[in-house]
Amino acid sequence: MTDMNYDFTLRHDAMALTAEVPLWDADRGCLWWADIQGQRLLRHVPGGADAMIALPGQCGLIALGESGRLVLGLENGLFALDPEAMTWDQLSDTEADAPERRLNDGKPDRQGRLWFGSMDMSGRGIPTGGLFRRDREGRIEKVLSDIAIPNAIVGDPTADAIWFTDTPSRTLERLELDAQGGIARRITLLTLPEGAHPDGMSMDAEGLLWLALVGPGELLRIDPASGDIVMRLTLPVRRPTMAVWGDDTLYVTSQRRFLGAEELCEQPHAGNLLGAQGAFGPGPVLRVAGV
Repeated sequence: MTDMNYDFTLRHDAMALTAEVPLWDADRGCLWWADIQGQRLLRHVPGGADAMIALPGQCGLIALGESGRLVLGLENGLFALDPEAMTWDQLSDTEADAPERRLNDGKPDRQGRLWFGSMDMSGRGIPTGGLFRRDREGRIEKVLSDIAIPNAIVGDPTADAIWFTDTPSRTLERLELDAQGGIARRITLLTLPEGAHPDGMSMDAEGLLWLALVGPGELLRIDPASGDIVMRLTLPVRRPTMAVWGDDTLYVTSQRRFLGAEELCEQPHAGNLLGAQGAFGPGPVLRVAGV
């Protein structure tokens, strides 16, 4: 394993309470990210002007549809947004009947099915959420129940499988899927030590996984075949939520929420978008079918 120090600098000053789910959009040359409690969709354009779109609820996931529209997971379901025309379509009302829960984290698999989770909004980690699958025709099925904080959802571009964690378990799993999209087998890829809480995850151009750890303030680069940690990056924030590659830049989002005054002084860019130059590049682009 290699311990590395990347030079992370401020890229978008937005002071989000919980900055999350960064998504590199190569077609538009920008990075989308969300301020969950601030109910904002944020856009960072490298070398250009950053922007913000007000949302009607808390956003826990951003994905790309086949048409190029954005798929957002809010408190009352999935929505498709055309950010140029500013037109919205509601795709589902998942968890709309549960005002104490919101959608959290999600990405498509190689078939274009969207895998996404829901969680309790109190911040107490109550396991009342679930893991859902939206199939290519738009039907939605709850696949797992009693989930506390669904995270690290990434589709395998080479096989019918996804990676997933329920954060309090500190276990990163590989869920292998059957022909109908059900879970055929659950494999533990990595179990993390106490105090290290897995959050969001993405894949780089070499097919390796990047997992954010809340607590130690680290990024792990993981070999998905073996579960070996091949690189560890220490960050200037203790609550990183997710990292993603955009061209030659590694972007990281993080959380200000739950930090005390002393911690905020020590981590002045918590809640902002940070970036560092690197050479791995973005992973495969998987899109939500039928959107």
